[in-house]
Amino acid sequence: MFKKFLFLVCLFISCDLFAVEDCSEFKFNPDININNIDNDNVIIEKSEENLVGKLGYVKSNITYNVKYIVIPISVKDGFCFSLRSVDVDIKFPEFDIVIDKRLKEDTCAYNIVLQHEKDHIQQDKDVIYSNLENIKKSVLNAAESIKPVFVENGEETEKNKIKIYEQLTNHKDVVDIISKIKQELRQENEKIDLRGDSFKIWQCEDFYKEMKDYYDKISID
Repeated sequence: MFKKFLFLVCLFISCDLFAVEDCSEFKFNPDININNIDNDNVIIEKSEENLVGKLGYVKSNITYNVKYIVIPISVKDGFCFSLRSVDVDIKFPEFDIVIDKRLKEDTCAYNIVLQHEKDHIQQDKDVIYSNLENIKKSVLNAAESIKPVFVENGEETEKNKIKIYEQLTNHKDVVDIISKIKQELRQENEKIDLRGDSFKIWQCEDFYKEMKDYYDKISID
C-alpha cells in the first residue's frame, strides 16, 4: 500500500571527533507523526460506455507518503547517519463514483448504486481511522530498532539512506500492520457487497421495466 516515498535529509551537525567504529551514542529517540489528510470531495460521473456486468464502481486510491529525516553527524573519517523523525501522510484522494450511464439520475436504482459506492468510501476511511494508533506504534517500533549508520568520507551516502529506509519499511511490525489493514479492507468491503443491494435494485419498478432487457445478472463493486 506505500505507493510513493519522499526522502528528506536535513541538518548538518558538526561535532567533536569520535571513534569511527561506534555510532550508537548518536541514536535519537525518533519523533513519529501520522498525519491523516482527508478529502470529502466526491465526484459522480456517468460512464462513457455501458458498464458490463456491474452498475457502478469507485475510482479511488489511498496513498502513503513517508518522509524521514536522517541527521548526518560529523565524526572521524566520516559521518554517523542517525534517524531523527518519521512522518507518514495518509491521504484520501478525491473519490470518483462511476455509474452506468443507462441509470437515470435520482431514480430508485441510481440512488441505491450511489449509496452503495459511498458506503465503500466511508468503509475504507473507517478502517484507516481505526488503525491510526496501531500504525503509529508499528512505525515507532521500526524507527527505534534502526541503529545509526557510519558512512566513510567519500563513500556514497544515498545507499545508506536507502538502507535506513528499507529497515524502516521492511520491519515486521510495519509489514504486519499493512497486511492487517488490507485484510480488514477486504473483509469489510465484502460485507457491503454481500448485503443484498442488487436484490433491492430489482425491486425498483422503474429499473425492472426499463432495464430488464439490458441485465441478466448485475453487481455493484
